[in-house]
Amino acid sequence: MSDITRRALVKASTGTMVAMVAPIACAHGAANTQPTQGRPHTDIQRFEPTSIAPGIPLISYVVVHRDIVYLAGITAVQAILASGGRLGDVADQTRRTLAHIDTLLAAAGTTKAKLLSAQVWLTDMKNFAAHNDAWNEWVDPKNPPARACLVSPQLFYPGLLVEIMVTAAK
Repeated sequence: MSDITRRALVKASTGTMVAMVAPIACAHGAANTQPTQGRPHTDIQRFEPTSIAPGIPLISYVVVHRDIVYLAGITAVQAILASGGRLGDVADQTRRTLAHIDTLLAAAGTTKAKLLSAQVWLTDMKNFAAHNDAWNEWVDPKNPPARACLVSPQLFYPGLLVEIMVTAAK
């Protein structure tokens, strides 16, 4: 055992894992099971980056990897600021947020009919039913995504009541 280095053990165990996982991934429809280390990230596109500013995170609102579209957490803050700060209730904020999501999905070449998952944050679960009513008006009833809804006592902008993050297929 003294002739085997730690690096050799890690390399051997990694190779064993790839050899074990590759057939399983192929059986489940994974197109590419080769490691991507060292390969350029030409299959990743980023849209709608934030501007560099103090206190603001540098993120992309939309990231596309192959045929999957990932959206950052989306709120109605842009619509609220554009309307002079009118916040509205949770149903209004949900509708504005979902309209922004439609715009971002279209920019990435997809629609709400291809949603895979959604995560929702509400600042108060008393708003759950009103939020769901607005959601149900919007979501494609033939293609609803998997969804989670969590409570977050405060979102990043005072008065925001809902934030939604989705993942979609192209």
